[in-house]
Amino acid sequence: MANVALQTTLRAVGLTVMALTSLAVSQADVIQSTVVLPPVSGAYTLGGVCLSTLGRCTQNATVSGFDITSRTVQNGNELVVTSATYTADVFTDSGGLPGDFLGHLSLSGIAHFTYLGRDPSVNPLGTFTTQLTDFDFQGTLNGNTFEVKQDPGKASAGSTTILANTFVPPITYTVSGSLDIFALYSFNGSSFMPAPPRTAGVNPIQEAVPEPGSGVLVGSILVGVVGIASRRRRVR
Repeated sequence: MANVALQTTLRAVGLTVMALTSLAVSQADVIQSTVVLPPVSGAYTLGGVCLSTLGRCTQNATVSGFDITSRTVQNGNELVVTSATYTADVFTDSGGLPGDFLGHLSLSGIAHFTYLGRDPSVNPLGTFTTQLTDFDFQGTLNGNTFEVKQDPGKASAGSTTILANTFVPPITYTVSGSLDIFALYSFNGSSFMPAPPRTAGVNPIQEAVPEPGSGVLVGSILVGVVGIASRRRRVR
């Protein structure tokens, strides 16, 4: 019984670590020298998730490498088409937690953004309702094919804020925001299935990992809870 209690405690700690990690990577601003959106020096980070239907978990998922192919303004809204790359570390699913590491997944594709009420030549700064109207990423890992695309039945949307960071040269700007993502996925050409809803936060590319302070916090929680569980085992 003591071993079962310890395993249950460790599993709860693992879930807490995943939650805190996702929180830690969703709060940093991108600093850039232009008013271009989406931030070409930034990334949307999605944290981790497990798909029991595939027996797989992803961690450190990001969408980055934005290379804008077209930018237009229609009816006062900015429409941007960009290529990008979805990356994630893939693990086996061990009861809802990452198990054995399987490899690093990299999917290339496109994304369509709409920034409502934004015309960069007139009002480049402010907070803008943002719609991710379409995306499609494809790639392979260990001989298996993966595809992730927009769920056409649900809107992926959120907001983006871009503000002046300095007012004397060199002028820089801060970009922040998040999007609620609704996607479909296919594995090895299977029929598309709904993926769990995800919230993607804007982050600098180099900060798409837990910050040191958050790592210390998570470590402290882990050590404390494991210590409690160990003491309970000795008492019993």
